[in-house]
Amino acid sequence: MIFSAADDAPIALDLMPDWRALLGDRAGRLELEIGSGHGGFALAFARELPDRAIVAIEQRRKFADELRARAAKRGHHHLVAITGDARFLAPRLFRAGTLAAVHVHFPDPWWKRRHHRRRLVDDGMSQLLFGLLAPGGLCDFRTDVERYGLEAVERLEAIGFENEAGTGRFSDRPEGEIPSTREKRYLATGHPVWRLRLRKPAAPLRPG
Repeated sequence: MIFSAADDAPIALDLMPDWRALLGDRAGRLELEIGSGHGGFALAFARELPDRAIVAIEQRRKFADELRARAAKRGHHHLVAITGDARFLAPRLFRAGTLAAVHVHFPDPWWKRRHHRRRLVDDGMSQLLFGLLAPGGLCDFRTDVERYGLEAVERLEAIGFENEAGTGRFSDRPEGEIPSTREKRYLATGHPVWRLRLRKPAAPLRPG
């Protein structure tokens, strides 16, 4: 059930996996975390939301391997850890309109112009996330860099996301939200976190 891919060979699968065969009914509530790091969020998600499934994509093989081992040890078979670049993997793993949520937590803002292509929230990636989400699906973005958050909200709203907090605004931390390992430190020290909670618009009602 675990897929792994080398950095220079994004994925060995030519066709979309059958997530329902792999995950059972949980596949109907499938969520994606991009850049899972040490895996604190994904592991907490798997523990607290056993009726859902999450796929965590992490470029650093060491971190992905560690997350995979910890998930297996804890019996979290609804957590799938994958090594690779989400830009290449996501459109090969998920069909359009099938994800319940996408989580992007504390990505590097890559300020230098020559590094902008590495940003997770650029026009291409934003369009990809919008397309992969089901109608009403959540884009959960968090950053410790206010300027990056402002750029992200402008870009994400421009492609069609609806902001739960209102146009151009950051969201308050909702009750029960699962923090990442990094965010736990911020919550303990009072370091600000700028969060966006945006929805893909629900499908319009068809005339009766």
